[in-house]
Order: sequence, then C-alpha cells, then structure tokens
Amino acid sequence: MNSPRVTVISTGSELTAGRSQDTNSSWIANELFGLGYSVERFVVLPDDPKLIRDELKSLSSNASAEHPVLLVMTGGLGPTEDDYTLEVVCELTSSTPILNEKAHDRLQALYRLRGKGFEEALTTALRQVSIPSKSTALNNSTGIAPGFWSELQQGAYLACMPGVPKEMTSMFKEELVPLIRKQFHAGELYSDFLLIWGMSESLFQQEFIINLDVLKNGKAVWGVAAKKGYIRVTYQSEDKSVVDELIQKTKEKYTGLCTGDLFEDFPKLLSEKKLTIGTIESCTGGLAAKILTDRAGSSEYFLGSVVSYSNLIKENIVGVKKETLEAHGAVSIETATEMADNGAKLLGTDLAISITGIAGPGGGTPTKKVGTVFIGTHIKGQKTEVKELFLPFKRDLFREVVAATSLYIMYNRLRKLA
Repeated sequence: MNSPRVTVISTGSELTAGRSQDTNSSWIANELFGLGYSVERFVVLPDDPKLIRDELKSLSSNASAEHPVLLVMTGGLGPTEDDYTLEVVCELTSSTPILNEKAHDRLQALYRLRGKGFEEALTTALRQVSIPSKSTALNNSTGIAPGFWSELQQGAYLACMPGVPKEMTSMFKEELVPLIRKQFHAGELYSDFLLIWGMSESLFQQEFIINLDVLKNGKAVWGVAAKKGYIRVTYQSEDKSVVDELIQKTKEKYTGLCTGDLFEDFPKLLSEKKLTIGTIESCTGGLAAKILTDRAGSSEYFLGSVVSYSNLIKENIVGVKKETLEAHGAVSIETATEMADNGAKLLGTDLAISITGIAGPGGGTPTKKVGTVFIGTHIKGQKTEVKELFLPFKRDLFREVVAATSLYIMYNRLRKLA
C-alpha cells in the first residue's frame, strides 16, 4: 500500500486547558520520520466524545486504498468516566467492547499485589482492559490498558495508544511499528541517522545545518530530536548518495562525538570483544546499570553494580581511601579514579564506570557547583581516565544525562582501541 497521510492526535482536557504539555506528538512524529513517514498535522482534542468522533470521521473521510490515511492517537484509554476512546472507536467501527485477556490478567495481578479484591472495581476496570471487537490489540508491556489498531473505513487506519509517555513509547516500538511497516510502504526515501553527544538542537542547526546547500535546495530533509545527553539527527533523500554524504559531513564536523545507536552498538562491542563491565555509581543511583541491563542478554557482559551513595560505602565497600575523601572530597578526580579501579577489582570485571557528582538542588560549593560530575572509565590494561563535566540541569535530567553519557565515554574509549 502507498505511503499514508499521517495525523497525530493527542486527547485530554488537561492538554487543551494548558495544565499539561503534549510531548507525545513530537516524539511520535520524530520516530515516524525515522521510519520514512512524514506527519501532515498535529491535533489536540479535549475529553469530549463528540469532538473526538467528528474529528476522526473528518480526517478519515477522504481516505481510499490508493490514498491511505494513518491516524495515531494517544490518550483516553483509562478507567475513568472521561476516557472515551474505546466508546468512540466502537461506535465508528460498529464494534462492541471485548475483554483483552492479557491486560485482564495483568490487572488482576495488580489488584492482588495491592491486597484489593478485583470485583471491587470491576465495572471501571473492565473498560480499561477492553478493546473494540473489530480491532487488533496492541499489547502494553509497561502498564495495564492495551492499545488497538482499527480500520475506520477503507484506507483509513487508526492506532490508539495510552497517553502515559512510558507506556506509549514502549507500545509504539514493540507493537505499532511492525504493523505500520506491514501495512504501508514508506516513502521512496533513503534514511540514516547519527547520535551526536553533548550537542544541543539549536547549536547544531546554527553551526552546521544552516550552511548545507543540499538541504536548502530540497534534495534532502532532516530532523533532530533532543534526548538525554545527545541529539538524534536523521537525514532522508530519494538519493542514497546524498544521505551518505550528509552522514559523512556530520562525522567530519563532530569527530569523536558521533555514534550510531549506542544502546545497540555498545552491547555488541562488549559481546564481540568478550568484555565484562560493572558500574560504581554515586549521584546516578544505579541509572547507568539500569541502562546496561535494559537490553535482553545483558547478563553476558554486565556483572554487577555498587551504588556507593555515602562516603561510608565508598570507603568500606568500594575501597576508596579515607585520606582521598578527606583531602579531595567525594566529588573529585581522585575519588572517581579509585572508585573505577577498585570497582573493577571488587566486581571482577574488565571494565568499570565510576560516577560521582552533585545532582542538587543542594550540596554545591563555590568551587564545585551543582551539576559538577566526574566520570571514570577503567579498562583492563589501560590507564584509568576521568572526565569532569558541568551539566547544570534539574536533578532528574542531570542524573539521566550523566548515566547515558557515562556509557558514551566508555564506548568512545573502547572504539578508539579497536
């Protein structure tokens, strides 16, 4: 089937009232762009069944087999009275709500964990775990409510997903992308991407993108999305050589800062070299270890972690010298070095990442401000290196950026040794 005209729809009165910000739409558009599909428009709707129904009918009215429409909608799948997505789609597709067994089992398990009887909330709970009878379920691996894929009329397809970003992103990647690829051909475009670490969207555009004639004359299109500690840059063109040239120019401009999909490439590198790794973390509280173990099969290379949040643990468990902590402080090159070296011995790994910093909002000093962090990388047979960074972000973002960046720093060292 031809490439579809795509609209992304976010529902929720909290969005239209300005109480919450719609982050789902831009994320979805960026992911679709990377797959070769361009979004025509964004639509934000309140929790009003008539408005939702009328908008879906209008957007799908001109669809046909030759000119398909794809509507990607988030929100309205919960158990409360203002969640209308199931009701509206059932009406538009002449369906009835049917129980999704997988979601039903998850909901029952949740109620058991809470020590509550499932029957106490049966009426509202069943709405949350039901889908239209004329639809395909999109399983929810991180929450309760399933999504679903429906055909509103010939050539008009609707994907409904939860509004909770964590649930939506997992469902999109795991369930929706395979369906979209099966149903539609992407535009006749060649696409490729790079991650650029420590870069901002605005700076990248100002110092690089704005000077590229191949983008000015329309021979290629580009997109960029800010992530935790890096930006993801995607190029598309009908001419593969144009994309290859853009990728090469980007690598030349940002030598050492560019990677492919680090979160896939780093584990592959560890497996290929048969290297083991562990983390000794302070301010990130184990987030670097979490990223490493998010991937299935991580037990092949990841052996363990120590969250040495206090100086007592740094000294008594990790083996950082008391004199080092007294002379230089917990947030220092010296402490990060000993954390990495001693951590590798403690865990019995070839590689070790150490992280010690000031996440804030308190704890800063005139010489070591909130946002200061030291990241150490121990590689067996090599001298341990420590990088000092200053990342003046809010606490949660600081921790996430530091954790992801620590993996990049280790990966960058390893690939230079290859």
